[in-house]
Amino acid sequence: MRWLDIGWRASATGFAFLCIFFGGGVLALVLQPVLALFPGDRRDRTQRAIHHLFGIYLKGLQLGGLLRLEIEGIDKLSEAQGCMVVANHPSLLDVVILMSLIPRAQCIVKHQLWDHRFLGKLMRQAGYISNSLPAEEMIAACSASLAAGESLIIFPEGTRTRPGQKLVLQRGFAHLATMTSARILPVVITCDPPTLVKGEPWWQIPPHPPLFRLVVGEELETDSFLQNTNRSLAARHLVSHFGRYFEERLENV
Repeated sequence: MRWLDIGWRASATGFAFLCIFFGGGVLALVLQPVLALFPGDRRDRTQRAIHHLFGIYLKGLQLGGLLRLEIEGIDKLSEAQGCMVVANHPSLLDVVILMSLIPRAQCIVKHQLWDHRFLGKLMRQAGYISNSLPAEEMIAACSASLAAGESLIIFPEGTRTRPGQKLVLQRGFAHLATMTSARILPVVITCDPPTLVKGEPWWQIPPHPPLFRLVVGEELETDSFLQNTNRSLAARHLVSHFGRYFEERLENV
């Protein structure tokens, strides 16, 4: 029975990847022009459509027995507006989970997606921000997005963390937060057993369906770090604060 279970989950995981990488491209070809037909804010409509599609995708993964999901503080994410959602990054599914929970999610996307033959138009219609923008333009785009009530998802590690390794936070998110005076909503993500981690092939199936657990913290005002100090020092303090924040909560898992 154990081998049957692993065989089923390996096959279902492969199908899930096909849905994301190939089905997503086909869907984008249909979704982008259809969403463009309706009057009103295309950007908002496209972000909400992606939010709902990721929610459906995540439900399918749960119904297929590929993962379990627990969320503490889900209302803080579903009601989030105009804040930076700062989360650790243990798995490839982290962004899918967060975007399925945040109706107006904003992302900084890699140039590979931005220039993708099929997904690129959808990324641009959703108003996502290319990571290839010059620094000043990126800060301006993020500031405008936050002011418009969109919530910007940031993984301060810059990449997925390998299991057992210490979190190393990049300073970019802190500079961005201090320059935009963003409110920060921290999210701690754990995945047990680890799956879809950096450097691990997708077909390496864990012994049982992983439990993804998200704990949403309290909002933090970035301006509180700017009192009586300059932006550079405030950014350093912000990085230290969140380094301790994630370490303390992940040690107790």
